[in-house]
Amino acid sequence: MGRPLSNLPAEVTSFVGRRQELREVKRLLTTTRLLTLTGSGGVGKTKLALRAAGEMARGFPDGARLVLLASISDPLLVTQAVFGALGVQDLSAGVSLSSLTDYLAGKRLLLVLDNCEHLLDACAVLASTLITSCPDLHVLATSRQALGAAGEVRMVVPPMSLPGEEDETSVQRLLGCDAVCLLSERAAAVVPGFTLNADNAPPVLDLCRRLDGIPLALELAAVRLGSLSLEQLKEGLASELSILGTGNRGAEARQQTLEATIGWSYGLLDEQERLLWARLSVFAGGFEEDAAVQVCSDTCLPAERIVGLLGALVDKSILKRQLDSGGPPRYWLLQTMRQYGLARLREIGDETLTRERHFDWIRALGEAIGAWDGRQVALFARMSREQDNLWAALDFCSRQRAGATAAAELAQHLLPYWGSRGPFGDVRRVLTSLAELVPEDSVSRARLLCVAAAMAASQNDYGACAALSEESLRIGTAARDVEVVGWALIRSAVPRLRHGDLADARQCAESALSLARLMRLDRVELLVHCTLCTILIASGEIDRAIEVGERGVALSRERGESWCRGYQLVFLAQATWLRGGKLAADALAREAAVCKHAIDDRNGLAMALETLAWIAAERAAHERAGLLLGSAHRVRDSSSLTLIELYRQQHERSVSLITRAIGQTAYDAAFARGRAMTVGEGVAFAVQDKQGTEPPPDKSAPDPVLTRRQLEIARLIAEDLTNRQIADRLFLSERTVETHITNILNKLGLSSRVQLSRWIAELPDTTRP
Repeated sequence: MGRPLSNLPAEVTSFVGRRQELREVKRLLTTTRLLTLTGSGGVGKTKLALRAAGEMARGFPDGARLVLLASISDPLLVTQAVFGALGVQDLSAGVSLSSLTDYLAGKRLLLVLDNCEHLLDACAVLASTLITSCPDLHVLATSRQALGAAGEVRMVVPPMSLPGEEDETSVQRLLGCDAVCLLSERAAAVVPGFTLNADNAPPVLDLCRRLDGIPLALELAAVRLGSLSLEQLKEGLASELSILGTGNRGAEARQQTLEATIGWSYGLLDEQERLLWARLSVFAGGFEEDAAVQVCSDTCLPAERIVGLLGALVDKSILKRQLDSGGPPRYWLLQTMRQYGLARLREIGDETLTRERHFDWIRALGEAIGAWDGRQVALFARMSREQDNLWAALDFCSRQRAGATAAAELAQHLLPYWGSRGPFGDVRRVLTSLAELVPEDSVSRARLLCVAAAMAASQNDYGACAALSEESLRIGTAARDVEVVGWALIRSAVPRLRHGDLADARQCAESALSLARLMRLDRVELLVHCTLCTILIASGEIDRAIEVGERGVALSRERGESWCRGYQLVFLAQATWLRGGKLAADALAREAAVCKHAIDDRNGLAMALETLAWIAAERAAHERAGLLLGSAHRVRDSSSLTLIELYRQQHERSVSLITRAIGQTAYDAAFARGRAMTVGEGVAFAVQDKQGTEPPPDKSAPDPVLTRRQLEIARLIAEDLTNRQIADRLFLSERTVETHITNILNKLGLSSRVQLSRWIAELPDTTRP
């Protein structure tokens, strides 16, 4: 199935009132292409925008897309957030906005930019550029302040309606007011049987007026009615209002009211709940239970209390929680709640220590990724969910010199993750900025520059790659840090290969390999096999390339990792193909595609699909080749990637072969069909399609895709053992078994344990371990 046209979240509570405002938003969106909903925090701008977008989405053939900006603090990441909301990974080379306009050109889409007030300039440039360059695009923004962009129409979202001081206040009349209706409906969900009547109408109206009709304040007040009477609620709120009202006389009155509501809610919590709220405010973009335990627990907040306290904060509407059957619950603070929590964290003098713990948690996750083992699939997915937290942790490091040193170690660990997911340009910018905060000749600077060099190479910016890697090599050599030297030599080989300096490129790679073997730098040795294999192919030394490639694959299988193995399989497939083993090469490239798809490495996946297309073209499977080239283009397009320059010549040769055989029209049709596939559909076609004269796989020997451990687990699954039973029998953790099963299914292109059992049943007895 294709990507859904809209990513608007489903409403989890009813939409109350706002009929006039909703009509006006929809009317304005038919007459203007940039509409900004403005108003104070908590007034309901987002809910109104989402309801309007949901009702109007059907009028936009390309749907409606929501871009959440609240957790972003860096203006340079705004465009990246739009790409993410569109379901596109932006890995472009410093021209993100240009790539975005190219991607959206011709699309009839409603783009909702939510929470722009802290990124006004960036959002104004973005919106102005998009409506100028994309004539069928409409932008609906929410912000406490207008963007100030040309062509913008502003609509102020008022508080919910309330009767005037002199108006009739009968029950029927009050129920016609949005604020009273909202409070009553939400209170009924907390207090079974709650209804507005003649007795409680006056205090309800008084409470709504005290809260100035602000929806967020009303929602919070309704929750409190579960434990307090209306009179207690009014008294407590009144007391807090008098305190906060003198704190910031320059603030907007409605903002004071909202702050009073949040502050009073804070006052109703016990000491541990308050402390947890404050500490949780360091998370950006949400968190899971294990992260909350690692970051927030200490002697004041015992680890065993955290989960219960999270539930309490959810019940009291401080935290939001998303339950996903496919993973653990994910929590997040509304931005206003997060800002309030940060203020309390600063007041108690706990901010720096908590942010250090937050960084330590991210660093531990990065260190696990840096192990290059069988956990990569699960860890890459987890880090992707924690992307906002990763940026927040790096931002914290950028504000202190000692933090930049720690960030350098983290960057080295995250090389395979960033190499797969990017965004290359943003990572490179952050790392080079951090490099300015450490001593010029420090190993930390060398590490940062070396990873930045890898990002530059992925952007086809080989000049920058050369400069960054040479500086890293200089520092590493002077400091006698063999690991830095090894990494830098690998990076230095790549631009030399691109510019045809094969002798120098080979010398760099061979030196890195010798150093890695001598000093037992296993990750350096693993990666250098990929680079050396490519250089040997370019040099025409195919037999040696195959030897190096096979050794690299074997080393990767020993570790159980997927990132490096995917690349190594691509290069080994190319070398095998050039030696004439087209069927074997095709099998290797298929396995590479499975590896790269499992970790969502779009760059590597495109390389695997391109290689499969070249092989298909040489085997005269011309339509398949055209489909694969189209699919590879779709993968690159989904991440704003360009064709790797090292592949351009062979790509053009394959296109020529196809068009000469079946004609331009037939090739264009096949290419278009491939490009129309989703990424998942393209991988399924590439891996499972059996066109041509390829014989069935040889079952006389153990399948080369699975390691011995994986084959052992697969057989136990065929015996109908549960994950827990398998873990007990093999003395493994249940999580490790789950990771193995995920890798097995991904490798074999299967989707269930039933399919895996059938696959095992077809193997001969000679394959039993």
